[in-house]
Amino acid sequence: MTDRISISNLRIHGYHGVKEAEKSLGQKFHVDIAYTIRRTPDGPDKMDETVCYGAVCDLASQVSQSETFNLIETLADRIAAAILSEFALVQSVEIEIRKPSAPVSHIIDHVGVAVKRTRDD
Repeated sequence: MTDRISISNLRIHGYHGVKEAEKSLGQKFHVDIAYTIRRTPDGPDKMDETVCYGAVCDLASQVSQSETFNLIETLADRIAAAILSEFALVQSVEIEIRKPSAPVSHIIDHVGVAVKRTRDD
């Protein structure tokens, strides 16, 4: 049995981007995380049968704070890799990152990227 757990609109702060102002001032990023785990049917109703979404949020925030990336594609990839590395029960993970304050000369809601990683990658 495969379960899908999702986190919507986690807001993290980071110093990611190509422009100097993005690296010095930082900005908000909105992150969606969805991950799958395998559970046994009728398994016990215990925390060790799943992956705590609070811990996943903490890890995503730590990745964002630990390093500065030029591309949000790289940030998304590193968050996905960290989740797969940290949580053995996670079989696949999808990360979507939206950047609402992208420095473009157009009226936009946000720019974004999405990555999907599995243990087989």
